[in-house]
Amino acid sequence: SGSSLRPCVDCSAMWVARVLLLFLQVRATNSLNEGCEGERCEADSSVLLSIPRQAITVDRVKETSTATGDLPFTLAGKSIYFLVIDRFARSGKQSEDHSYCKKAADWTPNQNLGGGYCGGTLKGITSKLDYIQGMGFDCVWITPPVQSNSFMGYDATNLFEINPHFGTKQDMKELSEGLHKRGMCLVVDIVLNHMRPLVVNGKLDLDSIVPFDSPEYYHQRDRGAGQSFEDYLKEGPPGAFNGQPDSQKLKKLVKRKSTTCGPSNPDQTQCDCMPGNSGLNCPSFDPSLLVEGYLGSLGDLNHSHPFVQQQMLQFVTGLVEDYHVDAFRLDTVVYVDLKFVKEVQQAAGVEILGEATVNNLTYQAQLMRDQNNERILTGLLNFPPFYELPTAFCGFRMGGEFGDWSVQGTWSEKHGPDMSGLGEVMMEQLQSGQYESLDLLANFADNHDENARVNYYCKEDQLRIKNAMAWVMLAQGIPIVYYGTEQNLLGHQPKVGGIGQDEMRESMWQSHFKEDTWQYQYIKILNTIRKQNQIGAGASELKSFNKHQMIFTRACDAGKHEAWVFVNNKANSSLHELTSYCPGPLPGISGQAWYDAISGRRMDQHLIQGCFKSPDAEPKVLVLQMDQVLVS
Repeated sequence: SGSSLRPCVDCSAMWVARVLLLFLQVRATNSLNEGCEGERCEADSSVLLSIPRQAITVDRVKETSTATGDLPFTLAGKSIYFLVIDRFARSGKQSEDHSYCKKAADWTPNQNLGGGYCGGTLKGITSKLDYIQGMGFDCVWITPPVQSNSFMGYDATNLFEINPHFGTKQDMKELSEGLHKRGMCLVVDIVLNHMRPLVVNGKLDLDSIVPFDSPEYYHQRDRGAGQSFEDYLKEGPPGAFNGQPDSQKLKKLVKRKSTTCGPSNPDQTQCDCMPGNSGLNCPSFDPSLLVEGYLGSLGDLNHSHPFVQQQMLQFVTGLVEDYHVDAFRLDTVVYVDLKFVKEVQQAAGVEILGEATVNNLTYQAQLMRDQNNERILTGLLNFPPFYELPTAFCGFRMGGEFGDWSVQGTWSEKHGPDMSGLGEVMMEQLQSGQYESLDLLANFADNHDENARVNYYCKEDQLRIKNAMAWVMLAQGIPIVYYGTEQNLLGHQPKVGGIGQDEMRESMWQSHFKEDTWQYQYIKILNTIRKQNQIGAGASELKSFNKHQMIFTRACDAGKHEAWVFVNNKANSSLHELTSYCPGPLPGISGQAWYDAISGRRMDQHLIQGCFKSPDAEPKVLVLQMDQVLVS
């Protein structure tokens, strides 16, 4: 449990023990290196690193990286900038219009007119690649570019055409080429689960959907005998998932102490029933309904149909072939037949990051490799720690609890920020041994779907945002930053009114793509630290955490050293407070000293009796360097 990782009580005793351990390690290193030379010596010495390691065991499904030409390509170790095509950058004459735009798509039942376009294009993205690369990102993830009913692109009307609102196939190719010329990679969002709503303007409309223009291609669970497909859709097919009734019953079970939920329970890290929660806590979970039920009015595809399978595989492989896509993000993966997901991953030839909004860590891990040890997906968006992150750093409730969503979008004024939950989930993921590769779990602070952007839920508190972003960028996994974070966009869903999720999908161009904002420069620094110190793919160890701070290490310099990361949730008003962390690294030896990679300041003098007495509350990333004091 997390209590075993709280800061030490007797730091001085631990410091003496660590000095003795270092002495024994140095003796062992000398013994190992007697009579050896060159690379073999380095390999032997690296065995002594006390960092638990999870090997990257990804099947090398793609022979050549289109980004670098190296073998093989993997997202592990990369950082990703995620953007909404329609809201990022305009092109042509429209690029001169910097007026703010935030529109909602029309999802009125049985109308479903979609729309909501603001004018962002593929050419616009290509024109801003220098801006994105200037922050140090390795990859760009774009929302679905295919022809669709609305501006977000997750409701496709034709899988094999580019949305004309966004541009042409040539524009898509030029975006891909522009990224690859810069040594960057392209991640494209795809949807397998559904197409656009099948009822538009009050009438069944299948003819305009390519290629799935017949009822046989869609699930029809519980359709009545003699009931027309149109009436079935208008009356409402069964929903894929509704965890609220079980969530409300769960509260009573927890109150009676019949069960547990929350971050300390790896099978249910949130006290809400979500896909993958079952048993006593959530007895109504039905995996077949998850696949056969509908997400709202979106046309739910039947992946047991041979034509659906064949066309979907052609769609995915065609994107790789036509646009040299380096990787995919797969929408709503838990709602798709996982046997078919497995086929798509095998056929794609590139890595896929699945969107799985779950809180059961075992269930999550088995979306990478199942109980039979068969590959499902290479990677996943890492939702369990994300659900804890807004509370950890900023005291914000991103979701509900026990089916009560009235608390969503509010701050816990009574208890304040609390990092314990994030620490519990992080520790379980690092230590469970269930995951094929922790390097292919993607971490993030906000996105296009959840309740609020990080700048909003941290109340624009610079110190708290810095600490949150340091965790995202430096925790083991793939860091993802949502567009506009660097421009202080504040999208959020208000408690009353508003346009729902589209509140977090505001335009970017009104910012004029300034590169002198503190967020832009800070993200640039964090990406630089990752590259200069080789903190990408590689192991992590959670050293300590409590309500207010966290300490973890990352393998760096090709595994030869470790970087120490110190984060906290103090407010900006406490910026200049002395912040004590235990444990800390031992002071440097052999002409080396610990420096903070963010500020460049020497920190060896702040390592006291096994602890790190930070001079302020800024996040710190301590790395070993040649001691400039001795050099001078």
